[in-house]
Amino acid sequence: MTKSKDIAISPELTEAMTGVCHCLSARKRARRITRLYDEKLTPYGLTIGQFGIMIAIASRGHISVQELADALDLDQSALSRGLGPLEREGLVVSAADRSDRRRRVLSVPANGLKRLSAAAAGWKAAQNVVGRDVG
Repeated sequence: MTKSKDIAISPELTEAMTGVCHCLSARKRARRITRLYDEKLTPYGLTIGQFGIMIAIASRGHISVQELADALDLDQSALSRGLGPLEREGLVVSAADRSDRRRRVLSVPANGLKRLSAAAAGWKAAQNVVGRDVG
């Protein structure tokens, strides 16, 4: 154990302080990849998070908020922050579930599908870069 000003520093902390942490490195790469996708989707007025939400809804036709949160591995508050702008723009529509009025069911209307279809070109451009660079 190393000492620093009367505080014992464990070998594990010393190792972590060297900057070699697989998790932090992966998060840094993920942020770079996210920025790339966001850049390619900007002309379409979407972020990669919004694109992912819309894809998840569109691929299922209709989905409850809880099912979508589970599918995307997000908590409902984080999902709500992502859904807000999409709902305000009319790219995602929320309605009460016919069988259980307490549940909200989401769908992507025609104008949302049109935007999503156009944005797929930006997504594909990012996919190609990441596939080439990360492989």
